[in-house]
Amino acid sequence: MYAYEEAEKSYLRLEDARKPGDFPLLYLHLAQVNRGQGDYTAALAYLDKFDQETSGVGEQDRELAADVRNNCRWAQEHVRDARGIQVENLGKAVNSPYSDFAALQIGDTLYFSSYRFDKKGDRSKPRQKTTRLMWSVNGGRAREPGRGFPAVTLHRGPHGVYLRWPLFVFTNCKNISANDIRCEIYLTVRDIRGRWGKPQRLPEPVNLAGFTSTQPSIGLDSATMTEVLWFASDRPGGKGGMDIWSVPLDTIDFCPCNRPLSGRKFYMPSFPEPENTARANTAGADITPFFDDQEQALYFSSDGLPGFGGYDVYKLTSGDAAPQNQGPEINSSYNDLYFSLQPDGKQGLLSSNRSGSQYLNTANKACCNDIYKVIFPEPPPLVEADTLVPVPIALKQPVRETPVAPPVLKDFVGLPLYFDNDEPDKRTQRTTTRKNYEETVLTYLDRLEEYREVFSQGLDDAARETAESSIDDFFQSEVRSGYERLEQMCQLILQQLESGQKVEILIKGFTSPRAQSDYNLNLGKRRVSSVRNYFDAFENGVFRPYIRNGQLLLSETSFGETKARTGISDKLNDLRNSVYHPDAARERRVEIIGIQLGN
Repeated sequence: MYAYEEAEKSYLRLEDARKPGDFPLLYLHLAQVNRGQGDYTAALAYLDKFDQETSGVGEQDRELAADVRNNCRWAQEHVRDARGIQVENLGKAVNSPYSDFAALQIGDTLYFSSYRFDKKGDRSKPRQKTTRLMWSVNGGRAREPGRGFPAVTLHRGPHGVYLRWPLFVFTNCKNISANDIRCEIYLTVRDIRGRWGKPQRLPEPVNLAGFTSTQPSIGLDSATMTEVLWFASDRPGGKGGMDIWSVPLDTIDFCPCNRPLSGRKFYMPSFPEPENTARANTAGADITPFFDDQEQALYFSSDGLPGFGGYDVYKLTSGDAAPQNQGPEINSSYNDLYFSLQPDGKQGLLSSNRSGSQYLNTANKACCNDIYKVIFPEPPPLVEADTLVPVPIALKQPVRETPVAPPVLKDFVGLPLYFDNDEPDKRTQRTTTRKNYEETVLTYLDRLEEYREVFSQGLDDAARETAESSIDDFFQSEVRSGYERLEQMCQLILQQLESGQKVEILIKGFTSPRAQSDYNLNLGKRRVSSVRNYFDAFENGVFRPYIRNGQLLLSETSFGETKARTGISDKLNDLRNSVYHPDAARERRVEIIGIQLGN
């Protein structure tokens, strides 16, 4: 699940409690989670401790430890091999706290898959998610394709490419069991009237019964002038796990582009036997192929080659003896997948769960993939030798960037912490709650899609996009950001307490004006109570001794409707404006209005 920070905390608690001889794989696991976070030095130190374990360790464990060690040493040697490549998150217009991946740019349109959608008909709590195709035009907010586009549900697609055929290839997956997902490749074509035919499953041997075929991509082999379908599969005949396979499309003629589709169906030809791409594949997992026509290079991701951690992106050309790792900018210690290049080779796309990606909760910040833009540096211009002008020595000194000052406690004065309507504990006059703020805010963040839908309901396209954007901005830039900054503030408070300082935090509670003033007063107090509970539970109660001895003082005052801004709707039947409007939502908060230090 890539919850490396939580795993490390748990392993370290186990280290303190274990008896000699217990849990002999502990230091191997600690080495793995540190490598996953990019701390190769710490990982190697834990491997040294693991080597001292004399019992309870099998030969496969020793081999795994040797593999982790070799990868850490390789990463230390190459972590500074920067090429000036910029990797930028595409932001919340495209990405969500769920996984967004498999992006491909075709003209002005970005196609990708997103795991943000509730599964239809599912009544479980939380509701199961499913993946669907989305697109973004000219950098605008991502949407599902409109009518006329193939109605497909994707797991690892789309990676569909248009070449000389108006062709779209994609993956469709089914849950065989709780732990088994089976994927198959489908395609559809478009006729002269611009209509898409009914998607059809590719026959054997591309899709092989009982095995997965997924992540299709089409590239042009310039040597044979043949289009080739690349894909990943766990079928027999590979090197182990998922391998990359290819099948030529030169003998296939199913293009109906000069005639209407008959009954929206098209002829599905037979396919030759796929070929295992042996030079790319390993005993590990080799996945997400992309063939670049200009370079005649195969890009793919693998966890079975020397790398920085997780899946890394590699490149393989006909002249390479082995796949080439694409370096510490494109790759990280996390999973880096679905690399693709634009035709001019100046930019690319990447999916990754690296630091900086959105996530669902702080316990697992590497849960989900975001889509990133990869920008390659411009090559230096060619200059005639006799036009070169010597540069004065003084101008050759490196430009020093102004360092960014680390945050201090005063930076958190005024920090707002937001709550869902009538939370915590709906319809009660109690002034305290057992819930802590973390529990309430995570539940609140899960309602993002509901807020977007209600607040934008009935609006035309432009107004709807503006309304949805305002909800996204509020949830991501204010609700989630406030929650994350609260954790950062608590870490700074702990440092002050450990140094002997006395700390006093002054908290105020606010509400929106939907209820009577006496009810809102109690609701504001419950919100303050939940923040107090957050401090009490923080890092397994680390603040409790300081609260008991008075070194940490939490002072509170609560305000109800009388303190809400004017212009906020208080009409119970106007849910859009009194509950779902960002201005109303901003009134449902607690603020850290003061932080004082003393001896």
